[in-house]
This record gives sequence, structure tokens and C-alpha cells, in this order.
Amino acid sequence: MKNKLCQIHVMDKHLLDWFNQLQTGEQIGNVHSVFDKVINFISNDGSMLFSLAKDRIIQAPKMMKTTDEISFNAMCSSIKPSNPVVKVGGKAIQIKGWQWSYMSSEHWEREISSLSQVKPALSESHLAYIDAFIQANGRNGGLLSAWKHVIGRSETVSGSSIVNIYFQPFVKGFKTITEEIENQQLEKFMFCFAGLGVGLTPSGDDFLTGLLATWHYFGFSLYQDFMSNGNVNLSILKRRTTDISYFMLENCCFGYVNDALLDLLEHIHHHPTKPLQQVLSIGSTSGTDMLIGVSFAYRQLLKQRILLED
Repeated sequence: MKNKLCQIHVMDKHLLDWFNQLQTGEQIGNVHSVFDKVINFISNDGSMLFSLAKDRIIQAPKMMKTTDEISFNAMCSSIKPSNPVVKVGGKAIQIKGWQWSYMSSEHWEREISSLSQVKPALSESHLAYIDAFIQANGRNGGLLSAWKHVIGRSETVSGSSIVNIYFQPFVKGFKTITEEIENQQLEKFMFCFAGLGVGLTPSGDDFLTGLLATWHYFGFSLYQDFMSNGNVNLSILKRRTTDISYFMLENCCFGYVNDALLDLLEHIHHHPTKPLQQVLSIGSTSGTDMLIGVSFAYRQLLKQRILLED
């Protein structure tokens, strides 16, 4: 079969820089997992997860995207996990008989630190808007019922719709974060949530992504101390959750998150309906759980500000 040449439309600049360091003809990794809209690859040493996705997917760290859905679909049906990924000449990668060129791709280069350095003032009205959006549009199955319980917005519903096997662990995790912030010492909160839930990215990890991104954006001093003191043991996180979720958390710890979450943080001082809807659209409950992370982080920031003003 003659190699089919396909085009990558947009590519994370950090991934491009990594590709540029590699040698032509070098195997750079293997297919990790294949889905109908995203193909994930893992580097040879297991230190990086990168992906090729359809253009409609929200841009994320280490992601390439293509508008050529016909070729993407055809390749999905012909490859499987463990197939090698090779860098070939002309700025392209090859998976079996498929070559994907990034020669003329647009470069995506965004991170939390690249957002405006003039942070908006924290506001109860901003939090109320986000909470109202989650209350009205959030999807059940992840943290939604536990979050409503914790913030006092539980509704009178049947037990089966509010309680699942993760309800109490989620509530306990919320309590742990609150207590650690009150004691001015973050220690165990990440391990209360990492890997908790089901799916490719468990709800606890989606929550942490929204939480950590918000704290990073606003420069929450407790979180900055937590990170600078080496309290995040990534090797432990890796053992607690899925590969895809682990790399999402790893990227987040370094300030790299998906485009929708970046847009929400950048416009959080307005009524950011469109960014909220974009985050909500991620996965089945992943977007809802990320928004709950944003809400919870913002709520703690407000409490901390009030304490400092007293």
C-alpha cells in the first residue's frame, strides 16, 4: 500500500518543538488508544502522551488536529494500540500506511501564564453566575450531586439520582480541601480526588484540573507554596489514575490546560456564557466536573480574601 499523505491543520507548539528535536526515521512512540474523534500516542519512554484529533475537538496540550475527517476515520479503522509512530521526512509522522504532515500547520501556543497579567478582582457576582450555570446545565454522573450537597443547593430528588458509590468520597474530599485551606496548609487534597470516579478521565481528576487551573491563574498563595515545596508526587498520581488522566493533570500542574478552560479563565470577570458552554461540552461529565473545580477554587479564593481583609 502506498503511503497516504494527510494534513495536520493545527499543532501545539510544544509538541512541534519536541518533534523538531527528533531524527528522521526514528520511532517516537506507539499508538496508545483509538477513539472516534481522538487517537492518543505514547512516547517510547512513556514520558509524554500526545494526540491527533478531529478539528471539532477542543484544543488541548500536546494535540494535533486535522480537518481531513475522511482520512482520520479510515486510519482509525486500520490501526490499533501498539502500532509504531515514526518521524519521516518533510515534517511528518507515519502510522502504518498513513503520513500526517505538519509542514504548514498553524501553531497553538497558549498556557495559563500567557493570559492577561492584570487579574480581575474577585467578585461574589462572578461566582454566583458560574454556580447558576452549573446548577442549570450541569450533567449528573460525576460530582454534581456532591457539589450541590456541599454548597447547600441539594434538591429534593430520589435517592438513586443523588447518591452513587462516589458521593461520600467526593463530599469527604471537599471537606478535606476546606479544612486544609482553613489550616493554611495544603497537603492531601490532591490524593483525595486523583483517580476517583470512572471513565478515561475520572471525575476527581477533571475537578482537580479546573481547581488547579483557577488557583494558578489567580496566584493563590497556598497553592503556590504547595507546588514550590514539592508536595505533588507525580509518580504517585500516575499509579492512581488512567494514563490519559495522569497526563492531563501533569500538564495542568505546569500551567497547560485545554483551550475552553483558558477562555473561561480569561473571561471569568464577565458573564462568560460561551466559555462555560465550551467547557461543559467536554466529555459526558468531564466538563461539568471541571466547572465544579473552577467554582470551588473561586469560592475558596473569595473566602481567603475575606479572611485577609478582616
